[in-house]
Amino acid sequence: MLRVLTRRGTELQLLVLCELFLCIGLLSLAQHQPVATSALTVLALEFAVIFALAHVGVGVLAPDSDQLLLPLTALLSAFGIVFVQRLQPDLASRQTIWLAVGTALLLVSLGPLRSYGRLRNYQYVAAFLGLGLMFGTAVAGKEINGSRLWLGFGGFYFQVTEAMKLLLVLFLAGYLADRRLLLAGVTRRWRAFRVPTLPYLIPLAIIWLLTFGLMAWQHDLGAMMLLMGVTLLLLYAATARVVFVLGGLLVMVANVFIAYHLFGYVKLRVDLWLHPLSEVHGAGYQVAQSLYAFASGGVLGTGIGSGYAGYIPAVHTDFIFAAIGEELGLAGTLALVAIYLVFTFRGLRIAMQQPTDYGSLLALGCTAILAFQSLIIMAGNIGLIPITGITLPFVSYGGSSIAVNFVLVAILLRLSTARPVVAA
Repeated sequence: MLRVLTRRGTELQLLVLCELFLCIGLLSLAQHQPVATSALTVLALEFAVIFALAHVGVGVLAPDSDQLLLPLTALLSAFGIVFVQRLQPDLASRQTIWLAVGTALLLVSLGPLRSYGRLRNYQYVAAFLGLGLMFGTAVAGKEINGSRLWLGFGGFYFQVTEAMKLLLVLFLAGYLADRRLLLAGVTRRWRAFRVPTLPYLIPLAIIWLLTFGLMAWQHDLGAMMLLMGVTLLLLYAATARVVFVLGGLLVMVANVFIAYHLFGYVKLRVDLWLHPLSEVHGAGYQVAQSLYAFASGGVLGTGIGSGYAGYIPAVHTDFIFAAIGEELGLAGTLALVAIYLVFTFRGLRIAMQQPTDYGSLLALGCTAILAFQSLIIMAGNIGLIPITGITLPFVSYGGSSIAVNFVLVAILLRLSTARPVVAA
């Protein structure tokens, strides 16, 4: 076992640096926020134990897997613990519990994923399970802040959108791998254009209905943007057909246009995006405070614990990027963006090295989920797009998000052990 672990020395060294980063962040926070030293020590120790176990488990179950994915996950998680402790101290210990749950799911998933190709046989199971979860949430889900996103019982609830993104990737990777050649090659002539025949437009139509229904029933604009974006990327990767991307973008615009005129919450979010300071003391208070936070942070920030990000409603979930922007400044936000970019690069590298179409699409889908989710929430915080209710992966507080994201990392770790394609 020791011999196996020594092969992952790079991963271990980077995890130690992540622990050091967490300790520095907590010490900086202690200088500006009254908090017991023992509480911060417990957080640091729990973090160290969680990722030490993750390192050992990955070393045993997938010794040849990518050595940067786990440290990148740990570094983002360290950001999350520091700022959850800063913004909602009573939730920091629960954040570490969810990290432990996520790590357990990662290790449990790595074993069965040795034969990840078998997942291809369950593509329709994933699709019908996703439809069932969405329908159940629309009928009996719990509504929070105007969005019906939560399903559960006995006081335990999970966010269905988080499960949907994993199920969507499992379905699309199998479906597109099986029909890649048909979707890419079968066309008809319409004047000067080559368009797909009607039977192969049916999946796109179904996606439109599902995304529009998701937004209408659950009041979730962010989920529609995320799932549609990932679908279009995988369609293009599988077929190299620009017409699918253009058609999908038109569908997305049509969804938003129709919803803008039918649903008040969509109209409100779009209007606040177009005129963010028009309702500073009303409906636009959250957006306005986010923009003020970024402006206050400047280049280097006010320092951890010295900002006023607490004035932003739901700052520890939907707007944690604004808190980072205020207290770490432009430098801190760019550093965070750089971490996500490196994570995305590693995921794309794994996708390009897969020996099968299914493995490549599966890796690309997992990477795209994390990348698009990060992009959507960060763009919403700085006013580039309407605000959404999704979380910043591994950083925002949220148990459902952390649990599913760790499973996505497990899939990428397992896929990174596949023998890469070697050019002739």
